[in-house]
Amino acid sequence: MDGNSWVFLWSWSRTFTGRLNRELQNLEDRIKTVGSLSEGESKWIFKKSGKEIYSSKIVASSIDDLLLEGNQPEPETLRNNLLPQKLRIFVWRALKNRLPAKVELDKRGIHLESLLCPLCNSEYETVEHAIFSCHHAKMVWEGILKWWGFNLGLNIGMNNAFRGLSVGAFSGFPKDLWQAIEWVTGYSIWKNINLKVFSNDNWAIPKIINEVQVKSFEWIKNRAKFHHMD
Repeated sequence: MDGNSWVFLWSWSRTFTGRLNRELQNLEDRIKTVGSLSEGESKWIFKKSGKEIYSSKIVASSIDDLLLEGNQPEPETLRNNLLPQKLRIFVWRALKNRLPAKVELDKRGIHLESLLCPLCNSEYETVEHAIFSCHHAKMVWEGILKWWGFNLGLNIGMNNAFRGLSVGAFSGFPKDLWQAIEWVTGYSIWKNINLKVFSNDNWAIPKIINEVQVKSFEWIKNRAKFHHMD
């Protein structure tokens, strides 16, 4: 405090606009209601780090801990040796509704201005909706099905896709291969949703389909027992 007046000297890494700026103003107004403090500099300690410095990385980790609390992996249903471990973790989290979709965050007491999907802005953003049911996600899946020559009416839902049940006629390596493509597709859709929300990237369906093709080829070729894939 400076005399009887509050002086806020924030040191944010970026300038806040819109809703964030309004929330910051509301925070300052609430702080002013605590009454008089001793003159001089007052500091806050960020409990999660024990330091004065706020870190978005630590906050993200805390959200992950909250979403994953009390759950253990199910390795028997989530094994695909054609892909890196991070894809298995992603799929397990999706099946357990442990991805930070807006509805899941709201259930855990994290306040959001809107629960609507950032792509269609018409349905609540659940994990299933974001990756499979949203019109924009469905267009990516249609592109992947066309690439593989499948019927566009194929039932691609989260349980079928991520548990390898969408194409029952496959067995052995072809089944593992198609399941790997489904996992990479879901992962790429989720990643690009976050890029749109947090980095304002364009949602470009051809780009996402190409990303699925390139990344799945790289990952599968490096892990398959043969190396003549093209």
